[in-house]
Formats: sequence, structure tokens, C-alpha cells
Amino acid sequence: MIAEKLLHYIWKNQWFAKEDLKTVQNQLLIIHHQGFPHQDAGPDFKQGILKIDDVTWAGNIEIHVHSSDWYKHQHQNDKKYNSVILHVVYEHDQSVFIEQNTQLPTLEFKPLISSQLLLRYAQLMNSPSPLPCKAYIEKIPALTIQAFLTRLTFDRLIRKQSQIFEILHSFSEDWEQTMFYLLCQSFGFKTNAPAFEMLGKTLPYKILKKHTDSHLQVAALIFGQAGMLDEELEDDYFQLLQNEYLYIRTKYRLLPIDVKCWNLLRLRPRNFPCIRLAQLAEIIYNHPQLLSKVITPNTLEYFQKLFIHKLNNYWDTHYYFGKTSEKQDKRMGDRSCQLLMINGLVPFLYAYSTFTGNEKLQGHSMQLLEFLPFEENHITKKYQECGFCVKQASNSQALLELHREYCEKKRCVECVVGQKAMTMN
Repeated sequence: MIAEKLLHYIWKNQWFAKEDLKTVQNQLLIIHHQGFPHQDAGPDFKQGILKIDDVTWAGNIEIHVHSSDWYKHQHQNDKKYNSVILHVVYEHDQSVFIEQNTQLPTLEFKPLISSQLLLRYAQLMNSPSPLPCKAYIEKIPALTIQAFLTRLTFDRLIRKQSQIFEILHSFSEDWEQTMFYLLCQSFGFKTNAPAFEMLGKTLPYKILKKHTDSHLQVAALIFGQAGMLDEELEDDYFQLLQNEYLYIRTKYRLLPIDVKCWNLLRLRPRNFPCIRLAQLAEIIYNHPQLLSKVITPNTLEYFQKLFIHKLNNYWDTHYYFGKTSEKQDKRMGDRSCQLLMINGLVPFLYAYSTFTGNEKLQGHSMQLLEFLPFEENHITKKYQECGFCVKQASNSQALLELHREYCEKKRCVECVVGQKAMTMN
């Protein structure tokens, strides 16, 4: 069964034989403009310009698999479809009449579409391979691929921007709280992202800022709200934090998250929640006015100094409270800092610059992705092996967007690579 979505793209891109076109009513048809895709209720394409026999028409185009779908969809009862000037169908199986009992001109695609296009579409849709277009990638011009990746990078930033605006609204347009939430989210590094997000929601940044003159109180607030200080433990540093948190918690009527929210299994020691929380505490303690510092365009080295700090000496010999380990400096590594910038800082700056109309800052956020290194993971590796560009973070972000929004959803007809795979000789 052919998909109506495919017919939309065939019409949009004019992927069919157009010489000596005739409607099923044997009328001569010339397409001056196919119109513009319409996403809302109503005809599929708006403002098309066609010449049918000797008359030039301006209006809308509706697309279906079968002509009879017009009646199945009850378009005859919807006035929005009175402006349709052409019915494009894969197979004509029923005449369609509109107001004043006028027969709607119909173009049948079935004899006009290349069998190769339909075959390749079926292969792409039915292939079990995560990248069924792999064989065609090297045949596509590098400039075409690069232009598509650039668009995907922007698409990803705009999608994340929409999410950030929703978060901002949930925090009553408080940019500092939004920034803290996104910082927490980024510290989760997927494994503990939900728990860090809960921390970002339940710990008001305004309260945290009031205590940034005390290293102990900042750490107590972060570990306490994370639910890490609720047990009884014979550990001097733990007890210091616990006592500070109990006082602050009572003062502000805070409710910590459940410690069970944290994933402690199958983690590398440096990814243990306590280490990540200690790293977060250092950033807040050292930079209480963090918002004003991150929105100042600067170098990668500047942001690394902003995020990487020596931790409290206690963590040199601990990964968790009460459990000693071999002495090791556990400050954030360069790679983790880079991921923090890619997934947290850059989207935040892009959204903030859009909100404030700061074009310079928006350009800076994009420039950071050009300077940050390519992200290597199991997803980007697949695309790298197929020949995609792997120079910088803007490329890896584009490939992640391609994977999530196109490949996983089988949106091959909307993808430049898929379109080329279907139409190239």
C-alpha cells in the first residue's frame, strides 16, 4: 500500500513525468506552481497555479491515495475544500464532484511515477537496517550533505529552544532558575538525568544564592535536596553537611527528593552521583552570579575555567559518603565539560539570545559548536562509518538530530539522503 505521505513529497518535488500531462477527464494540464505545503486543517497544498486546457487557475491542491478518499474523509461537507482546483491521486477509482455538481479535475499518479522510485521507497521503509540508505551516501555531493547537516544543527537548537521556553515558563520566566535546572539536567549525563532534573526543580536557585558565601552550606543544600543526607552515618563531613541541611531545610520548608531516584549501578566511579553533585556545588559556590558570566561571549578556555574546579578534599578519597577509596583528584574532566557545554550551555545561550534579541550572543552559541570537538558515541559512530563529516560538535549534533528525528521515525522522504536515494539513477 502506497503512503499518502510519499505522494505529498512526489507532488512537492515534482518527481513524476510531466510531459503532455492530462487529467483523467482528458484535459491538458500545465503546472506553473505546485503550491505550498499546508500543515493545518484543509487542502494539502495552498496557492497552486495551474493551466487546465485554456484556463489558468489559482487555488489549492488535495492529495489522496484513491479518488474515493475524498468522500471517505468527508471533504464534500467541508467548505474549506471548495477552493480545490486539482485532485492528485495515486489511483483514480471514483469521480469527485464539488459545489454546483462540477466534476473536480483529477491527476492520476500511477502511470507517471517511476517504478524505481517506488521500489527504493519500499526498500527504505521495509529494511531492518538502521541506515538503509548507506549505499547511496557516498554518491551524494559533499556540499549537499553539509548543507543538510547545517540545517539539522539549527533544527536541533530550535527544538531544544522550544523546550527551554517551556521550562522558563514553568519557572515564571526566571532565567536563573532555568539555567540552574538545565545545568542540573546536563550533569545527569543520561544515566541520572531524571534525578538531576528533579533536583533542579525542587531546589530554588534564589535560596541557593543566599548561601553562596558558605562552601559548606552550598554543598549541604545540594546534597540534602538530592536526598543524600537522610541516613545515619559515622562520617564527620557527612554529619557536618547533614546538620547544616537540617537547619536550612527547616528554615525554608524544603522537601528533598527520594535517594532511590539515583542510579548507582553500572557507573564509572567518576560518574557516581556524589561526585557529580560535588562538581555542581563547586560551580555554584565559585560563581553565584553564574548567569551573568555565561551570557558573556568568551572562549572555550573561559568556560572550562567556569565549570572545572578542585573538589573538597573529602572527595579525593571518597566516591560516596562513608566509603573510602584510593586518593584521586576528581574534578570534572575535559570531555565531561565539553558535553556539558554542548548539551547545556549552547542550547541555553541560543534560547536566551533569541528571547533577548541578542544576535551577537546567538552567533557566539553557534560558534561554540564549531570549536567544540565531535561527540563520539554508539550513534555517531554508525554515521561516521558511512562517511558523514565528523569534524566538530555541530556535526555530531546534526547526526544525533538526523538519527532521532528522521532515521528512527523512518522519515526518509523528508531527508535529503533519502530523497536522493529514491531519485538518483
